[in-house]
Amino acid sequence: MGAKEYILYHNIYSICSMMVRYTLALRGPPKDDHSAMDVTEVAVDLFKGENLTEEFLCDINKYAQVPVLDDRKGNPVPDSLEITHYIANVYPNVIPKSHRDEITALLKELHGLNFFSLSFTGRTGVAAGLAATVEKLLEDPTISGRYRKALEFKREVVQSSKIGGLKPETVTEVEHRTKGVLDRLAKTLPENPQGSDSGPWLFGLQEPSALDAHSIMFVERMRDVGRLALVPDRLNAYSQEAADQAEFKHVLNGRRTMAPLPKA
Repeated sequence: MGAKEYILYHNIYSICSMMVRYTLALRGPPKDDHSAMDVTEVAVDLFKGENLTEEFLCDINKYAQVPVLDDRKGNPVPDSLEITHYIANVYPNVIPKSHRDEITALLKELHGLNFFSLSFTGRTGVAAGLAATVEKLLEDPTISGRYRKALEFKREVVQSSKIGGLKPETVTEVEHRTKGVLDRLAKTLPENPQGSDSGPWLFGLQEPSALDAHSIMFVERMRDVGRLALVPDRLNAYSQEAADQAEFKHVLNGRRTMAPLPKA
């Protein structure tokens, strides 16, 4: 039996999509051959509203967000952290047993941050544009009942996590929590990986875990949005070194982690 086939819906500038794609690039060998994942990537253009179609909202992800991992059997996994744990069940290096509890806890902390707050600070027009797009779709009297219900739910999501996420007091709170999470990540770096038994990755592992993939992509996003003041020096240097390697370059393909934005 060959590898199991999956579809990964993603966007090239979605930070959570990039985290999952980088995790896949670093995943290492599967626990057994018949469990291996053959993942086909399908890009979703968020700027054109491909995530707001009835099919996507009602059948793929009610949050209208990417990434989504689909097993081609109608069982989509619509959350980047859940996808990561799904991958880890097949690829042991993704969350190794030796540091399972610590990695799981830090991944949860990292994903507890509002990435939108940190990435689009001051760009209230971006959030307002998302809200306006949803409202325009809701104005169509011919849409189905299930589609209308899905759009109404999406409107609530935009209001709470996007518009609400850019309030100054929210941004300040997220910045504070981000500093704490990144400080804790920096403390897991090996003191002197050269000339020791420690590897170069978080917790001194010889092979990268999902925590490396997600943390590096997050640090590089902070670099691209001018927030390196939140990043400890050692974590910054570690991330820069990883970003020079082939796996990271394959995921980014010459791009930055942020889509080019018009001036605010």
